[in-house]
Order: sequence, then C-alpha cells, then structure tokens
Amino acid sequence: MRPVTNGAGDDRPEATMFLLREVHAGDLDALETLASHLNTLNLPAHRPSLEALVHKSHQSFGGELPHPEREYLFGLIVDGALVGTCMIIAQHGTFERPAVYFNVSKEQKYSRTLKKYFVHQVLQLSFTFDGATEIGGLILDPSLRGHPQKLGKLLSFVRFLFIGMYRDRFRDEIVAELLPELNPDGTSDLWECLGHNFTELPYEEADKLSRENVEFIRNLFPQTPIYTALLPAHVREKIGVVGAPSKPVESMLRSIGFEWDHSIDPFDGGPSFVCRTDRCRMVTRTHRSPFSGPFGPEDHPEGYALVATARPTKAARFRATLCTYRRSPTGYVIDPEAVALLGLTADEEIGILPLSGQDIEDFYGLPLPTSLEHS
Repeated sequence: MRPVTNGAGDDRPEATMFLLREVHAGDLDALETLASHLNTLNLPAHRPSLEALVHKSHQSFGGELPHPEREYLFGLIVDGALVGTCMIIAQHGTFERPAVYFNVSKEQKYSRTLKKYFVHQVLQLSFTFDGATEIGGLILDPSLRGHPQKLGKLLSFVRFLFIGMYRDRFRDEIVAELLPELNPDGTSDLWECLGHNFTELPYEEADKLSRENVEFIRNLFPQTPIYTALLPAHVREKIGVVGAPSKPVESMLRSIGFEWDHSIDPFDGGPSFVCRTDRCRMVTRTHRSPFSGPFGPEDHPEGYALVATARPTKAARFRATLCTYRRSPTGYVIDPEAVALLGLTADEEIGILPLSGQDIEDFYGLPLPTSLEHS
C-alpha cells in the first residue's frame, strides 16, 4: 500500500493489506474455531447452527431472501485464512422472532410520614416485532488482538460501509448489543438471580433456546415492573454496564453517534447501543463512485479509505480492503495492490468510505499526516 506523505516529507510506514469478503462454506472449520472464542447468540460455537448461518448469509448476499430476513456474515482474510468475522442482521425483531429486552427506567418514591425519598431502578419486559438493523458477531483471532492496524475496528467499519452502499436494505436505526462483565465460567449473575427463578433453566440452555424462539420468556417472565432493589448489590451494579473486553467497542460506537437506549438483554444485562442510520458518521460518509484506475508512477495518494466492490450478480459479490486513494474528475484512483486484491476493472462502480484523520491515527497509532490533521 502506497503511504500518504505528510507535510514534512516523511512517509507513513506501509500497512499490510487485508481482504474482507462474505464467508463461504469452505470457511466453516475456521469459523467454528473463531466462534469457540466467544460463543454468542449471533455466532454460536455449534457447527449445525454455523452451517445454517453461512447458508443464510450466502442467500442474503445473493438477494434470495426478503430484506427483513437477511443476515450478512463477513470474514477477514489474512494469507488465505479466515481470522475474524462480523455480521449484520437486517432486522432484529420480526413477527416470527421478536426482539426481547428489559427497558430500564427510574421510578421516584417519597413518604411524607417518614420523610424518605427513593429513586428506584425498574426493569420492564418488552418486545419488538419491527426492530432495528443489528450489528454483531465480531470476533478476531486472539493472536491478532492488539495488532497495530486495529483489525477489530476494520471489521467493525466494513459493516457501516456495506449499510451505506445498500441503504435501502436496512432499517432506520442500527443497534449493537454489548456484553457485560460475565463470570469466569461464562454465566450471568443477572440470569442466576432473575431469569432462572422464572424458567428453571441454566443460563447456557436458556441462551441456546432463545436462538430459536423467545416464547418461553414471554410466557414465563413477569409482565409487571421488576424493582432492582430486590436484587443483590453485585447484580445491580452490572446492569447496563459494558464489560471490560467490550469497552473499546463502546468507545468506537459512541464516537460515531451511538448511545445507550436504556435497554438491556434479559439474559445477561448487557446494554444496547442505538444510532439513527442516517446519522451514523460511517454510514453517511460512505458513497458509490466510478473506479478510475490504479495509481500511476507520479500519483500521490490523498488519504485512506475502505474500498469495496459492488457486484450483486458476480461470484465475488462483495470484497473490500483498506487502501490509499486519490480523487479524480471521473471517480477514484486507488492503490494498484488494492486493485489486484479486489479484482477491479475499468469503469466499475465501487463503494468507498474515506477515513478521517482520527480514524487513521486509530488504525495505525502513528502521527497524522499534516494533510489529514484537521479532517
């Protein structure tokens, strides 16, 4: 990748190029290994479930399913190997499988007799049949965590690039459900003190069952408000709090427009962060443009961007990478190595997400080029 030159004439060290594409059936072994590191609702460490997810993703990229049913699974490829994943659920909350959550609110109480005033935290079970687009399933091979090019952020950003390229496929809000601080064995104190009492199911079994349906939650959980004052203090203090491993994700989401919507997952108490799709900084910055060719010998790049193909009818329907670019009167000129990696041809349309100066500093951990310091 040709580096951007700063105002002092020093070159930024070149970055390794990575490929982002849809996950294929041939990736299943690597996908199962990755899923075992986290085993979440969206990406369970269960081979039959993963096979079904890959098949559904293939249908989604191919336009074979209605928009609300689509789930897109992306993979990060390094040296031909799948080392990370992320996904988009086009609509989280449908008639067939509504989204279930606790609304977290406050209720004031005052006694004139006792001269006592309390503000209680209250949980109210709620369901959504017409839900937001959800982003999730982000897993990176543990050996690549802390990579200088922030591969987790690269995986996260590609979802916003895709949403921006195909805005009409997605809802008017985007939601991300973040994990709280779980116990060392992966269980949830909230579930043990609350959900288990109404279902008699262990956390892992309830979580697995909810991947198919949430009927048991609707019919067994109380429909009346639940006062968290009835829960132990160590449980209350985790409600709506992001766990340490997810803190960087929270920071990134807040930086592009997401906020906690005062709802939590009923199984583990993790918070949901929401942003209006058309106010998300990464989505609004994405656009389509003609590809004008690779850099020539005298070309100088002006910045970095996530660049993707837009080929709904080809076998390689979506491929993306991080590379340098330059605007031209007829579109965008990009790094020759990226052109080869994406298989771009003249006059082809691309999706492009230009990255700001702060994005570049976050990716590389290096001083900003002068030309990008105030972008």
